[in-house]
Amino acid sequence: MTIAMDKNGLIAYDSRVTANNYICTDKANKHVKANGVNYFFCGREADEPKLIRAFQDGGEDDYPDNVDVSAIIVQGSKVYTAGINSNEGYYCQTEKIGDIIIAGSGGDYAAGALHAGCNAKEAVKIAIKCDNNSGGLVRTFQVKG
Repeated sequence: MTIAMDKNGLIAYDSRVTANNYICTDKANKHVKANGVNYFFCGREADEPKLIRAFQDGGEDDYPDNVDVSAIIVQGSKVYTAGINSNEGYYCQTEKIGDIIIAGSGGDYAAGALHAGCNAKEAVKIAIKCDNNSGGLVRTFQVKG
């Protein structure tokens, strides 16, 4: 799972879904649009609705320990990173277009590629070569600013 946003606001994401060491599919679309907000997910697919609700409602006080989901979120021209996990509960922060943003198991590889001058799509392709939990198609979305 790899999501990356480059300094020009291009978001790229892979299409692999895994369960433990099993590749479920390389054709998933990790982009969900709900109420005019674009979510680019990594983590447990079953937890995606929890993060959508948390972003829309401001989060809850308590989540089960097994929740693990994060996303780059685009609302209009604003970009956020958000997630829910057992350590932090719900978190959300505003990001700046021009900053490098990464998420997922291949994020470190994508960050290196972005710092070396690649765009987000190229960076996710590099992450796919290095991270066994990333793979399949690379899709893109341009943040309008």
